[in-house]
Amino acid sequence: MKAIFKKAVPVLAKLEQAGFEAYFVGGSVRDTILGREVADIDIATSAFPEEVKQIFPRTFDTGIEHGTVSVKEAGEIYEVTTFRTEGSYADFRRPDEVVFIRSLEKDLERRDFTMNAIAMGLDGRFIDPFHGKDDMKKEQIRAVGQPWERFHEDALRMMRGVRFVSQLHFELEKHTYEAMQQNVALLENIAVERIAVEFIKLMKGEAVQAGLGLLVDLKMLPFLPGFSGEEKAIATLQKWHLDQASDDTIIWFAVVLAVRPNNVTSFLRAWKLPNKLMRDVATAYGLAEKTTWTDYELFETGEETVALIEKGWLIRTGKTNWETLQERFEALPIKSRKAIQVSGNDIMAWTGKTGGPWLKEALAKLDEAIVTGAIANIPEEIKGWVNDVIK
Repeated sequence: MKAIFKKAVPVLAKLEQAGFEAYFVGGSVRDTILGREVADIDIATSAFPEEVKQIFPRTFDTGIEHGTVSVKEAGEIYEVTTFRTEGSYADFRRPDEVVFIRSLEKDLERRDFTMNAIAMGLDGRFIDPFHGKDDMKKEQIRAVGQPWERFHEDALRMMRGVRFVSQLHFELEKHTYEAMQQNVALLENIAVERIAVEFIKLMKGEAVQAGLGLLVDLKMLPFLPGFSGEEKAIATLQKWHLDQASDDTIIWFAVVLAVRPNNVTSFLRAWKLPNKLMRDVATAYGLAEKTTWTDYELFETGEETVALIEKGWLIRTGKTNWETLQERFEALPIKSRKAIQVSGNDIMAWTGKTGGPWLKEALAKLDEAIVTGAIANIPEEIKGWVNDVIK
């Protein structure tokens, strides 16, 4: 048993000592079977929320309406969720009703795919009523029970299935694939923020080319903001070195480089992304095709944007920019105005002038003089330059 599970054993043990069932469930169990790294764990129990709260002295009602109580044990926080069944899904997103139950199998029955419907007990034994282990051996993703029902319960499960193809290099089981084809229009009911989470995970997958191909094959593109009719952009992304796209900003930069939207900010805003990410990507996109750079242009652009531009070049070509922008940036005598050895107050004192637009212009000229090597970043030399140039 992995260390992350061993550390949580006291939680399961206390639940069992109180007369309840308790198991590790979900992605952590799946990844253990596959020999993949486990980042966090989920615990399911036959104890109802109020019963969980009576067993553990430190608890938090993180999602008690859905049966989830966070408990603190040995300095760690664990989410403990009661076995449950769910009513109908009128909006294809959320259950109209949650019913707490005592049956593990009924709880596993409501999950999306068989590989995620496996429980592991304290003894390391797997409870696998829907043969998820067999499906993993076959490297296939199969919906639990009737796939049509699973996708009507939560249409996002279709995007999750494609994301798992990208992450695990598995294939969609035939009936699961067909149900996605037939029900893809249900994705219009899903909040774009939830789709964005799955899309980013897909883009980080080891088999991202296969995942992207499924977005086209399953006709999911119209439900991804800005991607309707962008099959060529998907084909472009499939050819690029997306293994170099390590974080969200770089991924979205690669996306806009492939899609080439008329308005980058509007494209990204439709995905409801953070403002800083949108600004960073839009700035880098505007400079992405620039082929020659002066040292001062690199300085003005800034380290973060220069690094993003260089990363975009690497993703597209598999090579760094022939100018090696980041290396040139690192060689600059200063990387930002904060590194200059004098301040605006010093310049005003030397010139006898009060602040105004002239000072901003003077500081810009000083930046350029230092970056280009006209003067050294030494107070005495800067003072002489101010007396010669600014006065």
